[in-house]
Amino acid sequence: MNNVKTISCPLVDIDFADRTFPFSYGPCPDRLEKSIATAGFLHPPLLVAGENGFLIVCGRRRLEVLRKLAEDSGEAEISVNLAENSSLQELFRRALWENLAIREFNLVETADIYSAALKIFTVDEVEKEIMPVLKMPLRPRFRGRCQAIADFSQELRDLLAVGSVDAETVDLIKEWSADERSALIDLVTESNLRRNKLREVVGRLDDLARRDQISPLGLLTAVRQAALDEASNIDVELLRRHLKARLYPQLTAAHLEFVARQEKFPWLKHFRLEPPPDFEGGDYRLSFTFTNSKEWEKICAELNTVALEDIDDLCRRS
Repeated sequence: MNNVKTISCPLVDIDFADRTFPFSYGPCPDRLEKSIATAGFLHPPLLVAGENGFLIVCGRRRLEVLRKLAEDSGEAEISVNLAENSSLQELFRRALWENLAIREFNLVETADIYSAALKIFTVDEVEKEIMPVLKMPLRPRFRGRCQAIADFSQELRDLLAVGSVDAETVDLIKEWSADERSALIDLVTESNLRRNKLREVVGRLDDLARRDQISPLGLLTAVRQAALDEASNIDVELLRRHLKARLYPQLTAAHLEFVARQEKFPWLKHFRLEPPPDFEGGDYRLSFTFTNSKEWEKICAELNTVALEDIDDLCRRS
């Protein structure tokens, strides 16, 4: 890009609130702050003139760090590159590829870039040029996901940016109300639920809400109460078991019956017997541990005393 000049710019003249070029979202890495505090930066951020100050094209994280450092040091003026006589489309493309050269975009950045591109480019240009770069399939599901993320609260966007919430969970909660998503954020904060377990919990909440025709908010309140331990903290495993029992009552009953049948056979206390998944087809798995040949012989001898009728009773499906 030739239409660029280096100028000295007061930080107060930069419009940090503007998101025309939304290529950074999330916490700045500690190593970046340490690097800039120690050695400054080699490549000045790229700005362009806007109505309420200079707009950040490239280098938002560096500028955020500099603004933070300026609060401590009192230095409020830096050297920047200023783009002149360049279209927004040209600058957007430049910033897109500059960022892609060094990192992958998180979910919030991808959604914001897509939404911002729709304001600058035609729909055809976005589909042919921007979406392939963002690895976005040309399907309504992915467009809807991005539009939902753009409307999420800052708290939820922050969780997305650091990877605590994944894309599949977004697809499940994008139709939820703001109050329902807020209640979910509270649950995540209190329980420290993350990614896979969170997706499982949200999926079961959503299935229950649809099956029983009730709101996720009411469910969240109920399951949160049911998952409290003796210290009134949320027990994640208790939460998951409660949801599974509520969603699959017959499976839960079958599991409790299986556990009760095991208690009738004292020899099982030395073993671990696992039923097939959902008690449908498959094999039972019996496992045990030993540390020497004497323990091995003792276990084998104990197994030889098990009556075939006991096995039939343990493995019956009703």
